Amino acid sequence: MGMIKRGLALIFGRRDFGLLMGVQFLAQAGDGLFQTAVAKAVAFGGQKGFDVESASSVDELITIVLVLFVPYTLISPFLGVVIDRWDRRKLLFTSNILRAALVGLIAIVGVQTTAEEPVEGLLGTEILPSLVLFLAFMLTLACTRVVLATKSAALPATLDGSSLVEANAVSQLGGALFQLGAAGVAFIASSFLPSWPIVLAGAIVYGAAALLAMAIKKAGEPHTAGRLMEEVSRVARSIAAGVREVARTPKAAVSIGTYFWLRFLWSFTIVGVAFIARELVADDDLQVLVLTGGAGAVGAVLGFMLAGRLHEKVRTTAMLVLRASALAGLAVAVLGGLEMKLSIALLTFFLGFGFFLGKISLDTMVQESLGDDFRGRAFSLYDIAYNLAWVLAAVIMKLFYDADTRGALIASIGVVFLIGLALLGRAFKRAGLLNANESVAR
Repeated sequence: MGMIKRGLALIFGRRDFGLLMGVQFLAQAGDGLFQTAVAKAVAFGGQKGFDVESASSVDELITIVLVLFVPYTLISPFLGVVIDRWDRRKLLFTSNILRAALVGLIAIVGVQTTAEEPVEGLLGTEILPSLVLFLAFMLTLACTRVVLATKSAALPATLDGSSLVEANAVSQLGGALFQLGAAGVAFIASSFLPSWPIVLAGAIVYGAAALLAMAIKKAGEPHTAGRLMEEVSRVARSIAAGVREVARTPKAAVSIGTYFWLRFLWSFTIVGVAFIARELVADDDLQVLVLTGGAGAVGAVLGFMLAGRLHEKVRTTAMLVLRASALAGLAVAVLGGLEMKLSIALLTFFLGFGFFLGKISLDTMVQESLGDDFRGRAFSLYDIAYNLAWVLAAVIMKLFYDADTRGALIASIGVVFLIGLALLGRAFKRAGLLNANESVAR
């Protein structure tokens, strides 16, 4: 309860932080509404939608990963420059108002899809082609990346000295609850409503997020110094400068590398155990969700709740990262090969706890280590790490996954992860991040 009280105190006691969280939460709630309402009708990705964590086969996983993450990897460095050099409030406004307009159009006009049922519109005409729905779906995902990266870069400027760990925990937990809660509402509503009211609700929520963004007073101010074409000519140099700044700041560089490695463990394991769970429960989607998502969600919430308290008890944030990551890797190594319902539930619980506790701490380390004028580019590298982790997980699945040896493969990934984590631990130590005074890391 202490974490909840402190989180609410931050939201209501720090005006700009509360508004920033409102933008994030509403944006993710809009995602939950819109994406759930149209998931089965998306023309690319099959009848089950377009979610890597719910991929039903290795081939589907590879397809989705290549379409989703490779383009984002190429775009992310440029977005990082934009986040650092332009008004972050306007970025948050634009990313939300743009998709509010497109999603609203879909709700009014409707889309004729290749699925069994089209996305109905208020006018009942269904005249937009399915390509529009696919592009809108991709746009919502891309804009969410922009919102989350901008939020992470702007967050320290909204806190007035308050705890970054607690603020990141509030952001992670609130975002998950709003997105999953809205998705649940959309799922239930879709059983007795046509799709257009749900899609329209998503558009309205995006619009509300846009309006909140413009009410923020301080989000780390823009550093633009010239006209648009002059700024465009500086983009390549700005990307290089951001990479150099991260490289010369061990605390940021090691944090981003650790995030990649931890995200890879999550990506590979959660898909692998989902494949096993589907077979164990005879393709009962609800039981699969409980085993792979429910237990993991409980662990994640526990990680969010305890992040602030555990941070106070350890010597450094880096030590908490290593311990949380080790717990996640150990769970995968020990439980990954058992292929039982109980073992899957325990695995996803400890994986969720370790992953999200580690991620909150890594977010904090990156924010602490870099100035406001470089945080956008740092979190664009974070985004690239996220993308590449999924690509690596999908490639290994494609090369080595087999129904007869899948448990052993998952457990082996856990062992490999722990070995890599030990090497990262040495990098943390060389950078001075395990000392009580972390100032040497800058």
